[in-house]
Amino acid sequence: MFSFLDAINSWLGYINIEPKTKGRIYDVLSFLGELYMAYITYRFLANGFWARGLLLLVVTVVLAYFLYLNTIYYFTNRTSKIDVTPWIYKVLHIKPQPQAQAQGPKVRNIPANGIYDKRKTMPGKLTSNAPEQQFINQLAAELLQQGLLKDNYEGLSDWELKQRLQHEPRVDAIGQGTLLPYFAMKAENGHHVVYAGLNEAHAQPVGTVTQVGLQSIDQVDANHVQIFLAAAYLTGGKFKQLGRRGVLEQSADYQIELEIASKATN
Repeated sequence: MFSFLDAINSWLGYINIEPKTKGRIYDVLSFLGELYMAYITYRFLANGFWARGLLLLVVTVVLAYFLYLNTIYYFTNRTSKIDVTPWIYKVLHIKPQPQAQAQGPKVRNIPANGIYDKRKTMPGKLTSNAPEQQFINQLAAELLQQGLLKDNYEGLSDWELKQRLQHEPRVDAIGQGTLLPYFAMKAENGHHVVYAGLNEAHAQPVGTVTQVGLQSIDQVDANHVQIFLAAAYLTGGKFKQLGRRGVLEQSADYQIELEIASKATN
């Protein structure tokens, strides 16, 4: 029986199958192996071989538990209340690397307004009023509709999200952020107003820069420093976090995060 399962495992190794589908196949094969283990255990106990029978029974129960977890993971989007994986990670101080790396950094497309050395840029704070915030949410909806943005939590199941949420307060549906198709900063009435949109023709104001790094924009201007908008990312939106009954989804406004470059004018 085990030779048969091992042969199938080897055959599957030559086929290019999506990981989750392959996991489901392995889970079904493991179920067949579990039935075989249960039969062998029964035969040992029925014939009076109590020591070996009880040992096999313990092994069968443990394997059945992990088979149950795999079934929940590969065939549903739910999590199990008796999953000991987070406890094992905590005790052994293990960080689940594949899930932690899945989200990754912000998507770094090449901005149309040029490339700046990221080591020489600073985060900028954008303050938006109600109409500007409404347009940001509308822009996000347009990006999703046109397939330029995905809000599927990078294809992760709730089980996978639960593992990541052991180390993160929340996971956004669109990931860490994506570069906007068009963005620009314009000086208007003594303010630095940021425009964004699908393109320049449909761009609208999305807020005013009020802070660069740890300084307010007034202090930056007073120091005779010229600033440039290096990048603008769309972030936020719906997200998931841990609740008392598992992974919960919450709604929130989309935001725009800025990277600012500067140059002394004197």
